[in-house]
Amino acid sequence: MEIIKRAAAAVIAVTVTAGMSACGKKIDNNDPGIAESDMVFTNADKNTTTTAEAQPAAETVTTIDETAPQVDEVKYTKYSKTIEAELAALSGSLKTAKKRKGFKGDGYITSFKGKEDKADFAFTLDKSQFYTVKIRAASDKGAKLMVRVNDQVRYVSVDEKKFSDCLISNLYLEEGVLSISLSPESGEADVDRITVSASEDVEKLDLTIKKAELSNKNADAPTIALYQYICSTYGNKTLLGQYDSAGTNVETDAVYKLTGKYPAIRFGDLMNITGDDTTVADEEIKKTIDWHDDGGIVGLMWHWYAPDKKDEYYSEKTDFDLSKAVTKENVAELSALEIEELVKKKKINQECADIISDIDAVSERLSDLKQKGIPVLWRPLHEASNGYFWWGRDAKSYKWLWKLMYDRMTKLHGLDNLIWVWSAQNSGWYVGDEYCDILSLDIYDQGNLDGQIDRLLFLRSINQSKPIAMSECGNFPAVESMVREKAMWAYIGQWGGNFLLNSDGELEESFNTAENLTDVYNNEYTVTRDELPDLSKPAKAEEEKADEKKTDEKEKKSDDSSDKDKKAAESKKE
Repeated sequence: MEIIKRAAAAVIAVTVTAGMSACGKKIDNNDPGIAESDMVFTNADKNTTTTAEAQPAAETVTTIDETAPQVDEVKYTKYSKTIEAELAALSGSLKTAKKRKGFKGDGYITSFKGKEDKADFAFTLDKSQFYTVKIRAASDKGAKLMVRVNDQVRYVSVDEKKFSDCLISNLYLEEGVLSISLSPESGEADVDRITVSASEDVEKLDLTIKKAELSNKNADAPTIALYQYICSTYGNKTLLGQYDSAGTNVETDAVYKLTGKYPAIRFGDLMNITGDDTTVADEEIKKTIDWHDDGGIVGLMWHWYAPDKKDEYYSEKTDFDLSKAVTKENVAELSALEIEELVKKKKINQECADIISDIDAVSERLSDLKQKGIPVLWRPLHEASNGYFWWGRDAKSYKWLWKLMYDRMTKLHGLDNLIWVWSAQNSGWYVGDEYCDILSLDIYDQGNLDGQIDRLLFLRSINQSKPIAMSECGNFPAVESMVREKAMWAYIGQWGGNFLLNSDGELEESFNTAENLTDVYNNEYTVTRDELPDLSKPAKAEEEKADEKKTDEKEKKSDDSSDKDKKAAESKKE
């Protein structure tokens, strides 16, 4: 069904002085089948925060009726066809060769290295359904190919010297002529053949979570209630989230004025919490509390300033070496004084102590939220495997840091209000089921409105018993695509700053069009703040149940004690 077109609401009445920081860069995953866009997006200076100017109160918000895209279920029908690369239409310097061992057919095509080099393949598809494109390729030094599948652009990394398969999985393709074009993006590759096969992954997909259990067994009632709610909607509906520039509501307010709805989740950033000036962090905490009090879900991330440089987190701009901090000492539950003593005794180094000090500082702020009964979708140490940040130089050190943070926050600081969200983006960096509650990744693929089901399936291959979220994106998928692909993410977080608004405070339509954004916010498959249940009710019920249990146990102990005293007295009489 065609998505209904709507006119944009009134001009967004905010002024953006700078974009958000850090994320929205090129992402390069090395897991098979995860081919991220190779586009690089430039954000504004990280140290400049976004501000909202006061606006006349007379401005009104347009009310938009909800829609429900009607999408036919896609049924799998067997199909597979292979075309040898030497039979493709070649241009540029491409030529046929037989030198590299292991090729199939009569040879392979080589010299994928120039801008004019291109190989075109044509298939005929009998049915509209999901397909996997398998490119058999090899490269001596590593390469990346741009693959144009009809009007969709994808990238595959070629990392093996021997011919091996590079996959683009679960693409929805219409019946008829399928054009596939290969051209070099970087490096030099040889291509042996392309196979297009029907995929039944989507038809078989069931995202039901039978038992929602948090990794922290001491999680408090509000946190349990929120997690159970997320698990119950996962696979059926997607919660919408929006990142606000630190200490402001610029982006969430802009979304409301455009779509008539607030996102279900406001995502904030504690990036300034360990810096020299915590003013923005103080304001961020206030905005977070207000958002919760208004009925919204709270999400927080942490662009953690390197302990040796209190205004920088990019690995290329700091010399802080996380591997030096790693220790076999059990430091997670030690006090600050005990940590200091270990440094004096040279059992741990100063890098380790500095990391712990920062964790304690952020824990203090998160504790304020706990005291107010506010559960938090907590996403630290994000995008680690990309190497952009100081915590992402090697997987071993990263895992040590994650587990240290998890244990210290839950066991020492008693932060039982955290739902731990992992987004290192690579299976080799997974911290383990017992240390996280939601798996997620960030997707920046400008203009691609697909539901991104293949990315969801990648995370699901790591764990099938936890919800999976799109923790960041450059633009929302189209709801129609999400429904067709069954890509009903637990939630999707739209990045803010110049990914949402331009310098005039208006919607930046090179990422999200007004039409798509209003459709995403006004349909039956997504959840906005006004549609959230009162999660405090089940939380209060859980607390009452826990209190009753404690009372019962106390009374039982009292009765047992009385019985013992009675028996002792009777024995004395005898």
